[in-house]
Amino acid sequence: MVKGMIVNQKELAQCLGISTRRARQLKDEGLFKVNQPVKGYLLAQCVQEYIEYKINAETGRRASISKEEVQAEHEEVKKQISLLKLRKLRRELHEAADVEAYLSDMLIRFKTRLLALPPKLAMEVAGEEDLNTIMQTIRKALEAALGELAEYNPDEIDGLQSVTELEEEEGGDDEEDEVD
Repeated sequence: MVKGMIVNQKELAQCLGISTRRARQLKDEGLFKVNQPVKGYLLAQCVQEYIEYKINAETGRRASISKEEVQAEHEEVKKQISLLKLRKLRRELHEAADVEAYLSDMLIRFKTRLLALPPKLAMEVAGEEDLNTIMQTIRKALEAALGELAEYNPDEIDGLQSVTELEEEEGGDDEEDEVD
């Protein structure tokens, strides 16, 4: 159970003699923590934080981020990078440049295939009198061309880069991490 008086942002600003906008700015800078069980600010804690902030500002000491907060933020960034690398190894994530190159190549192949259809189909349906046969021939050729768009291979997107190559690239030559 939280002990002490819980106030909203406007009441906190009035108690500290600052505007609500300034209270919001200080909160955004990490000064006032919102009390989680009950939405609001613990007045005694916020007053103490504000006094320390003003003293540090007057004496010229840095008042924004503590060493522990910097280390915690650094660890969070390292965790996010590790998760992205893992997703890349699992073929759940690709580099934007690789995807762009893959899609460009796929669309160029598709365009070439579509442009080749009229002369090819003209030869196939020349002299054909049955309309259903002509439509079926055209449909098969179009479906084959559209099949070009349906093909997806993560190895092609990554430029045929294998999982072991990615591990070597990342410096992961630890044999303990390998799974048999």
